[in-house]
Amino acid sequence: MSAMRVGIFGRGRLGSAIAQEVSASDDLELAWHIDQGEEPSGPVDLAFDASAADAVAGHLDWALATGTDLVVGVTGWAIPDLEARIGRRIAVLTSPNFSLAVALMARLSTVLGRFAALDPDLDPFVTDHHHRLKADAPSGTAKRLAAAVLAGCPRKTAWTLGTPAAHELSVSVLRAGAEFGAHTVGLDGPAEVLEVSHRARSRAVFARGALLAARWVRGRKGLFSFDQVAQETLDPLFQFGDPS
Repeated sequence: MSAMRVGIFGRGRLGSAIAQEVSASDDLELAWHIDQGEEPSGPVDLAFDASAADAVAGHLDWALATGTDLVVGVTGWAIPDLEARIGRRIAVLTSPNFSLAVALMARLSTVLGRFAALDPDLDPFVTDHHHRLKADAPSGTAKRLAAAVLAGCPRKTAWTLGTPAAHELSVSVLRAGAEFGAHTVGLDGPAEVLEVSHRARSRAVFARGALLAARWVRGRKGLFSFDQVAQETLDPLFQFGDPS
């Protein structure tokens, strides 16, 4: 199979990390890497969108008009009719976080939620720390982890950044320093505390996950998430058979 020609929207931190990983790969070829306001210089098989929330809609219009698959790693945007617009025309894969470890953490967060459901004295929580220039708060990753906890703990039906009511999951946000991204999901009880944490030490982990997503989505049509990519790798870890 010939190399997949790709383009990148966005010259920020994630876009630059993706460009480095593409350049080091054997099966991907970087055709263009542009900033906001610049136009793609030619056709590609797939484009990465690592730009900004207000640019995603325009990039989707371009992808649909040109028949180009799109992998979106931008957070803080929403297109209500996204799936209907895409249909079977192209493949679009979206994710707030391309780390396989974070995908694993989301699964563990649901397990923690189920454990909290067994004991009303256990309070689940989510913390989110990013660098001070991070635009959205909480992050898309924090929202994803919160949703995973809620899926496991029926007594919690919503999350809040404020003082939580009995039915609310407490989510706390810190925007300071140069942190790439650090998240914790925990259970706080009178007698014990249990926490699962993830800290990114380099944006390379997100870029490598974005490339994994691009390879996975090639040849497909429709709307997908990175969780579907991770499912093929992670689900066998949760299939506990007879050790004998």
